[in-house]
Amino acid sequence: MNTKTAWDLTPLFTGLDDPKLAESEQASIMAVETFAKRWQDRTDWLENPSSLAEIISDYERLSRDHGGNDKVLYYLWLRSELDQGNNEVKAKLNQARSIAQKLGNQTQFFGLRLARVDKNIQQQFLASPQLTEYRHFLERIFADAPYLLTEPEEKILTLQSGIAYGNWVQMTEASLAKEEREVTGQKRGFAEITGLMSKTDEKTRQEAVAAFDEILGSKVEMAEAELNSILENKKIDDELRHTARPDQLRHLSDDIETEVVDAMIEAVKQNYSLVHDYYQLKAKLLKKDRLAYHERGIPFGAIGRHYNFDEAVVIVGEAFKNLDPDLDKHYQKLLTNGQVDALLKTGKSGGAFCAGEGDSTLPTYILLNHTGEFRDVMTLAHEMGHGLNNELMREKQTALNFGTPTSTAEVASTLMELIVTESIESKTNDEEHLAMLIARLDDEVSTIFRQVAAYTFEQQLHADFRQAGFLPAESIGKLFRQKMTDYLGPAVIFEDQHEKWWIHWSHFRRYFYVYSYASGLLIAKALRNKLREDKNFIDKIKDILSAGTSASPREIFARAGLDITASDFWQKGLAETALDIKKARELATNLGLV
Repeated sequence: MNTKTAWDLTPLFTGLDDPKLAESEQASIMAVETFAKRWQDRTDWLENPSSLAEIISDYERLSRDHGGNDKVLYYLWLRSELDQGNNEVKAKLNQARSIAQKLGNQTQFFGLRLARVDKNIQQQFLASPQLTEYRHFLERIFADAPYLLTEPEEKILTLQSGIAYGNWVQMTEASLAKEEREVTGQKRGFAEITGLMSKTDEKTRQEAVAAFDEILGSKVEMAEAELNSILENKKIDDELRHTARPDQLRHLSDDIETEVVDAMIEAVKQNYSLVHDYYQLKAKLLKKDRLAYHERGIPFGAIGRHYNFDEAVVIVGEAFKNLDPDLDKHYQKLLTNGQVDALLKTGKSGGAFCAGEGDSTLPTYILLNHTGEFRDVMTLAHEMGHGLNNELMREKQTALNFGTPTSTAEVASTLMELIVTESIESKTNDEEHLAMLIARLDDEVSTIFRQVAAYTFEQQLHADFRQAGFLPAESIGKLFRQKMTDYLGPAVIFEDQHEKWWIHWSHFRRYFYVYSYASGLLIAKALRNKLREDKNFIDKIKDILSAGTSASPREIFARAGLDITASDFWQKGLAETALDIKKARELATNLGLV
């Protein structure tokens, strides 16, 4: 396989001076104007199924071929991720975003007016054979109806969202990102300091924690004002839209029923004792009576080898090939077509992501920063899971049904990561197996239990604000402490200094989306268990991953015989974690480590 390690963006544009950039931008503007001119003053599509089918077909074609300046915006954003210091790219990207916002406002009438049609007409539309392909698309629009304001009001809220919400969040994040402190004899940025807090060397950890505390201590007043402002912004928005609870709009946008999220949250909370047991085990493995809060993620043991990118590609590829030849085909295509940028480069964005899920015609691009650690192999598997999800949807879904709601977006990625991890673990000795298992459990505890604790913190935060009208930083910190210690248990020390650590946790500014990390992994674990029982279940998994937004997650999983509304469904995923903890304890005992 002729693997490429850098993006080939020429399927989009050949460069910043490509004349097709301006041509594409102009084509998007003209297409949106044509759509608006044709339909904005007509009402027949709000009454007649044939006319509605016609405008939806037009809207889908617009979304597929032009969107809101999607192709230009996508290209410039990808370029910015490869070269973050390039001011020319930044300027062009800002211009493209401005155009996209204006185009979005021009087509906003379609969804807003359709949502408000009479309920009897809604039922006629949903029952119409001409609209069968768009049934769930319509269901989602109609579900929004009770919470929508008038078109002018919606436009005002969109235009003010930056100053009422976005700028506050950006202020805190940018302020933290600029901070530097001396750690182990050299200046370190905030992100690097955060990473150093879980290093094996205790002196490095302590210096990093001290620097981290100092930085957060300097931001308390600013963060207090910021968080209260965005809590008030959310309260006003919910009051205008008459929602029953603060997280209702999140569930609606994620296409998942509130009772499903509630069932998952409750199941995880009932199993906090698993985390208590796990951290007791980890403390013993690290020869400590108790773990400090920042020591939860300290690596244990040595996985013992370096994995260059070619080796990682082979390891992940073998697991996919054994799983399904179709998945292997898509995997190889992404690697050989220049759709993966794998190696560290100056100016390149850190971390990893998979892009392209939001548009059926734009190619998938995966960004990695491979350093050769075992975790990098897992990252390749994870991001490739997202990529395979995209490619399976691309084969079966129209532009309007292409995508995954937040509630299930992490299913494919975490499932593929589980499969690859288990494949590697099966070939290791007991020492390496235990080290890998502890690394996996560290991630699972954070992904499932920590995020659920964060979700309950967020729920109570909004409730307390709405009762009190203002929350001082001390009150926020006390609440944070309570919710974190609920899941951590007695083996982890939560000191007073940690009460301000909510400041750097950006998830709380994104309003209730953290549950999706837990739901994604627990669903993946349930699918993995089914696959162990029957290898042919991979066909149903592929059906799930290719379904996009053509139906609700509840319906999609039901087709595969899975009821995500039932508490015992979530318990099955949690039982997998319990078995892994038991296995880790047995390995540690056999090795004489506990």
